[in-house]
Amino acid sequence: MEYQFSNAFYEADPMIASTLNFNWVEGNLAVGGRFPMEAAEELAQKEGIRAIVDLRMEASDNEDILQRHGISFLRLPTEDRCAIAAPMINDGVEWVRNRLHAGTKVLIHCEHGIGRSALLALCTLVSEGIEPLDAMERLKKARPVVSPAPEQLEAFRGWIEHWPYAKTAFKVPSFEALSYIAYAHLRAS
Repeated sequence: MEYQFSNAFYEADPMIASTLNFNWVEGNLAVGGRFPMEAAEELAQKEGIRAIVDLRMEASDNEDILQRHGISFLRLPTEDRCAIAAPMINDGVEWVRNRLHAGTKVLIHCEHGIGRSALLALCTLVSEGIEPLDAMERLKKARPVVSPAPEQLEAFRGWIEHWPYAKTAFKVPSFEALSYIAYAHLRAS
């Protein structure tokens, strides 16, 4: 399958039109969309990012370039608008948590920074003891374009229910409660 992408999304929203398309969510955790490999040095030097998770199936960051700039890399290939496979969510959460606990700045990204990256960030926040609806609110406030697909929201709900290392047992929020926050931008018009 060949993927074709348009720049219209980036041109329509000045917040994500810059080369470095990400937002800091919580502490050393950032969420965003793709970036050109030429920006790896800026990510490392200016932003201090030392770990990147790329969730795209349709493309991949160049691990050699990232490593030359001191950035560790994890790729969890997932199709656009699809949920990340549960074992990959667990691997990603563990990888990100290990780096955050070591004081490392981490960027989780997909193509546009809307769905796949949001799903992994939400799971990471909950794994750190943040209540699920609060995690969604924090992510949406930090990056208003976040809008996980229904399948991704359901994967988040399923992950909450089955996360084996949760600090606190959280009630699984309803799809409606999560979507009310995730799709708030649709009501704002």
